[in-house]
Amino acid sequence: MKHFWIFLLLAPVTLACQPTFTKVTDPANPAVTFINSTAPYKGTSWIDLNDDNLPDLFVCPKSLFRNDGNGQFTQLPDLNGATAGQGAAGASWGDVDNDGYPDCITASLVSGYHRNNGDQTFALESSNLPGMENYPAWDCALADVDNNGRLDLLFVHANGFHNPGPFSCRMYRQQHDGSFNLVSGYEFTNQLAPYTIPTWADYDLDGDMDLFIGAGPAGTPGPDFCYKNLLKENGTFSLQRLTATPFNVFQDGQTYNFIDFDNDGDLDICLTNYNGASNRFWRNNNGSYTAMNTPFTTQSGHLANVWGDLDNDGDLDVLITSDAAPTVRLFRNNGNGTFNSGTTAGSSTGNICGVALADYDNDGDLDFYTNGGGGGRALFRNDSPPPNGNWAAFKLYGVQSNRSAIGAVLRLKAVLNGQPTWQIRHVQAHNSFQSQNELRQHFGLADATAIDSLEVRWPSGLVEVFAGLAGNSFYKIVEGQGISVLTGVQSPENSPLVSVYPNPVSDQGCRVKTEDGNASIAAIQLFDASGRLVPLRTNRVDNTSWHLLFDNTLAPGSYFVRVVFEDYSTRTSVIYKH
Repeated sequence: MKHFWIFLLLAPVTLACQPTFTKVTDPANPAVTFINSTAPYKGTSWIDLNDDNLPDLFVCPKSLFRNDGNGQFTQLPDLNGATAGQGAAGASWGDVDNDGYPDCITASLVSGYHRNNGDQTFALESSNLPGMENYPAWDCALADVDNNGRLDLLFVHANGFHNPGPFSCRMYRQQHDGSFNLVSGYEFTNQLAPYTIPTWADYDLDGDMDLFIGAGPAGTPGPDFCYKNLLKENGTFSLQRLTATPFNVFQDGQTYNFIDFDNDGDLDICLTNYNGASNRFWRNNNGSYTAMNTPFTTQSGHLANVWGDLDNDGDLDVLITSDAAPTVRLFRNNGNGTFNSGTTAGSSTGNICGVALADYDNDGDLDFYTNGGGGGRALFRNDSPPPNGNWAAFKLYGVQSNRSAIGAVLRLKAVLNGQPTWQIRHVQAHNSFQSQNELRQHFGLADATAIDSLEVRWPSGLVEVFAGLAGNSFYKIVEGQGISVLTGVQSPENSPLVSVYPNPVSDQGCRVKTEDGNASIAAIQLFDASGRLVPLRTNRVDNTSWHLLFDNTLAPGSYFVRVVFEDYSTRTSVIYKH
């Protein structure tokens, strides 16, 4: 086995720190100044519309914003065919037709399927969905339920909360030719109930997407609708109602999330409940679920729970929103099976219900956007003080699988604070209250600057393993075609500029120098086009200048030099080896 090695003069030391979020109030930024509809329950989604590795923003019911980099957004024309007109609006994004551009389904007074034309405009395609004419929905979600490489559509209708109505839910399976078949034969497709938030997730990690629909009656307990997908058991898609604990307990269900909060290799469950029941959290012990008391399970009246490693310490934290409240609460994972008592992560001038995560400024930590009634729409930038931990993020492209890789599962191993640790991420097109996180999968790495191994299990069944990757990088993985560093991602706006000379370089190496005399270089890494660490010897000239010496076996080609500064900011430059 080939071993990669690196010499660092100083390696960053990671300390736990409370994430700090800054509310963006720039009057020139339309994403935080536009006037939204007055509906009290609305979500938001982060999606890369133009594949430039800058997460763009959709704010329900119909507002689109292109991320221009450096924290700036441009408002695009409203999503064609998206409507307002009722108290709720949700959305789900994915490449429905596998043409390389993300499409959208929306839930509102008139719900719809919106196909991306490839130029940041959309065509309304709802006429291809039988039974969708003038159909009101509370929320919606995309998934490839039969692993045929095509995304399927689900719209849920909350009985008693729409006019017109009532209706049952609408589910459409997409065929290989792009046509859609209306699904029937299940409680949610045939019977009336207050179906609110749908979640497709591979809760048992068997390779197919299972379904969980919160069905809060809004003040009294009632049944949720949870189903296991029998695709792997029977070879064909079908859903079996889950009747064992904890799925048989009456709830006032809103948002289900399946996450590995304790990094033990299986997915735990978080459910936010409305006023008829307290929030729930179940720890998964090899398929046996144990109810846990946490600071957020003693409460009710909640809508969203959304999970991400907000402090980059190697475990997942949670943001939770409440009905009729202008705040988002953060419950940090202490890493020992407990959570802290909760702090206010952000406040707005209106009620917040939907919240979604993305590293919109590409600086290696997760930011969030909120939506809701009145002034509930707001952008919060993660400005955590250093040291905020190392990280890595992965953008997946399906080939045999659906293009958006919805349903893929990633397992990452790294040595965090001296302990070999596995983390899990799951690519989903809906993972919050009427909202969706960006599809890039973010991992916090604590003090680890390298990734031992990354395993990707695609919906097609293909499993790929990549080893020896560098941390603090954005990666692109194409199913069956390997991994590479995303070179088009902007460096953080506030990191010092560096120069590399000579470039192209020879076996004698090169000089790396920062152009900011006040910025001291703490460490330097070299990695190849796939993100694997490569041999490097360094000679520090002074605080701002280092000489790099290459192993004489270094092959000609393109490489990347990452400079880490003492304030933990970074800058990456491309070099070319003769």
